[in-house]
Amino acid sequence: MIKTKRVLPSPLGNLLCLLFFAFLLLAIVRLAFASSEITGIDVREVDGSTEIVINSTSPLNYTVYKPSDPYLVVVELQDAELGKFAEKMMIDRAGVMEITPSMVEGMENVVRLEISLTVPADVKPMQKDNSLILSFVNPEVAVAVAEEKATEAPTVAEVEAPEIDREPAEAIEVKRPQELGENVPVCDSEEGYVGERISLDFQDAELVHIFRLIADVSGCNIVVSPAVKGKFSMRLKDVPWDQALDIILRNYGLSKMVDGNIIRIAPTADIAKEEQEIARKKEAELQAGDLITKVYRLNYTSAKDAKKIIEDISKRTGTGGVSQRTAISIDDRTNTMLISDVEAMHQEYDRILKEIDRPTPQVMIDARIVEVNSDFVRQFGIQWGADVRLSPNARIGGLDLTAGEGFASGNPLLVNLPAAVGSGAGGAVGFGYIGAGALRALDLQLSAMESLREGKVISNPKIITTNNQKAEIKQGSKIPYQTVSAEGTQTQFVDATLSLVVTPTITPDNSVSMSVEVTKDEPGASTPAGPIIEKKEAKTNVLIRNTDTLVIGGIFKTNTRTTKNMVPLLGKIPVLGWLFKNKDRLENTTELLIFITPRIIEQPAEVMEGE
Repeated sequence: MIKTKRVLPSPLGNLLCLLFFAFLLLAIVRLAFASSEITGIDVREVDGSTEIVINSTSPLNYTVYKPSDPYLVVVELQDAELGKFAEKMMIDRAGVMEITPSMVEGMENVVRLEISLTVPADVKPMQKDNSLILSFVNPEVAVAVAEEKATEAPTVAEVEAPEIDREPAEAIEVKRPQELGENVPVCDSEEGYVGERISLDFQDAELVHIFRLIADVSGCNIVVSPAVKGKFSMRLKDVPWDQALDIILRNYGLSKMVDGNIIRIAPTADIAKEEQEIARKKEAELQAGDLITKVYRLNYTSAKDAKKIIEDISKRTGTGGVSQRTAISIDDRTNTMLISDVEAMHQEYDRILKEIDRPTPQVMIDARIVEVNSDFVRQFGIQWGADVRLSPNARIGGLDLTAGEGFASGNPLLVNLPAAVGSGAGGAVGFGYIGAGALRALDLQLSAMESLREGKVISNPKIITTNNQKAEIKQGSKIPYQTVSAEGTQTQFVDATLSLVVTPTITPDNSVSMSVEVTKDEPGASTPAGPIIEKKEAKTNVLIRNTDTLVIGGIFKTNTRTTKNMVPLLGKIPVLGWLFKNKDRLENTTELLIFITPRIIEQPAEVMEGE
């Protein structure tokens, strides 16, 4: 039989094992949380491009951005140490002037590399193992290629270029507006994104670090809540800094509060909770405040209307409690309000009442109704007769129509188509012939009349009214007319007036919007039932600039009439037909135009004061 003996470890051995595992764990932790150390910074040229290679002991978390200086590129490395690269490096080749390394103050293990370029360039970062490579087009190679192409190109004439002394580029210090004392940075604008445009390239960067960079570019003071944590990777090119900030806030559920040039960033839920606390505190202060009674004397606004506005404001502001404490009394005789409330509410009442207690603008409306009438009449006529006696028993002549005054004889007329001539109208020319022995006689009279009558009537009603108030002006007469019914004959009246009805509204751009109604009724021709009422009316809505004149309507009416009287068949003979006809032409033209001109009457406002 084989016997086994179990050997128990000694206490000293156990202690050694524990110490070994503790040192091993500590080494692993230090290795995991150790900062990367920069082991090399090199600038090299590769196929026409410049590469800045930053080597380290472990992969780097980097941030690349371009400030307002186009010749400067800033690279910040998180959880890194400078190692032996703590002094400024003068490069002066491949488009790189110098590299200035430093540790960021106030941030633990954050390295900043400021790279000064000879010309502005877009830098593209690339991570490869433990190296960060920043590449951009080599400006010196690009200039050499351009000069070579220019040399090879055919030229029309050779011109000797002047010698230019090329001096090394000087470092330009870009100061912020607040350092120059000129302008305060705009940290919040209602006109959209107006911030300085920047380019950013982040890879696993801390949010707090990103906000610090934006504060450095914008010049605004940014305060970040301790509850804001996380890392962020992004690439933005040529965007306003305020737009970049909003994108980051939305992506992480954050909000901002702006107070002057200070931006406070916190989770949206925290800010909403704070605003609720502020509202509750404000409400408690209003509830606990002492009541103060003030007298408000109003100049232009009715005290009753102002009371309704104050009551609405009090209810909306105080969630019920303050509105119960508010006491408002009015005095219609002096148009005065007495308000009892806390001091904070009186400040709001005073501001509102000063805004509404202003004189209502007035508008003068000037209307012109222009009527132009033109009557034209033209007439041509002829009268003639003949008497031929062939023998004592044979006679050729017209009917027994007396030729009338002015004829050479009293022979009957063959054609009697005269124009309407007479005393004060037209004229006539007569011809007569009597043969030997009075055996042949001829009488001829030509008559013509032309008449032209022109008239113009201008009606000019004016009225002044306040903004948004209807106004009416009327002038005329009542025309009687009779009606017959079962009750007998009755006399009634109808209006024949010139009237203007208008409702103006003043717009913010100093124009006037109007509802206009212009009417002109006047008696016309008489009939057995009474005179005819001639109506002229226009209704419209227009928008006119102050003091401008606008034609809101017009009627143009032309009546043309031609009358011909003739002897059948004979009057249609060319040329000779004028011996057997007359012609009457009538033209009547009526024009109606309506003009309107608004004028805003400005009045100085008196300041309302609360006592």
